[in-house]
Amino acid sequence: MSTRRLTQRQKQGALSRDEILDAAEVLMARQGYDGASISAICSECGLPASSIYWHFGSKEGVLAAVMERGAARFFTTIDAVGSSPALRGRDGLRAGLLAASHAIAEHPDFLRLLVLLLLSGRAEDTVARVRAGGRERMHRLIASAYPARGDVPNRPLADALADVALAMFDGAFLAVQNDPRIRYEALLTQMADALATLAEAAIAADQTDASRVSVSTNRLRSSKQRLRK
Repeated sequence: MSTRRLTQRQKQGALSRDEILDAAEVLMARQGYDGASISAICSECGLPASSIYWHFGSKEGVLAAVMERGAARFFTTIDAVGSSPALRGRDGLRAGLLAASHAIAEHPDFLRLLVLLLLSGRAEDTVARVRAGGRERMHRLIASAYPARGDVPNRPLADALADVALAMFDGAFLAVQNDPRIRYEALLTQMADALATLAEAAIAADQTDASRVSVSTNRLRSSKQRLRK
């Protein structure tokens, strides 16, 4: 089976597209969507406005492409490190969030832009998709780190903690943006430990409740047997 090779023109087109997205991502993360004009993007990437409109149709199209590409890169970095089924409990959470810290370090402009868009209310559909992808990975990480009986993902536990975990992650990112002396690795390790404590407490509470139900059921059976006698 032969692999279709790109023509030189197609290669140049893909390269110019990436150059536009690189420039737009940097400018939008620094200056916001409104501050990153088409002319500013052109100056940053060195390409004419016609190239931008040919690839993306509009400034809104540039923004959507920046976010979709950024999300793909960010989540690929996380998935490559943080999806090992062999890691459980606190170690599993630490590994997954360490992968997230690497992704932040590699793609900080993407997350800065995501926060700006989230606060401004722009590109709501795109932002919602990215946030949903982040929550899905948090959910998967928690469910896999603390599997239920039968070694299946613990979805109820993940349902209870995924939103808390995402809020903690947001806070960690903003904290580092405010104070560069803070290290992502240390902060997200502490976040993993806090999540582990919450998860273990929830599991212990469920086990206690199950034990109480079992005791109550046994007592009820004993009472019925005595009445029959």
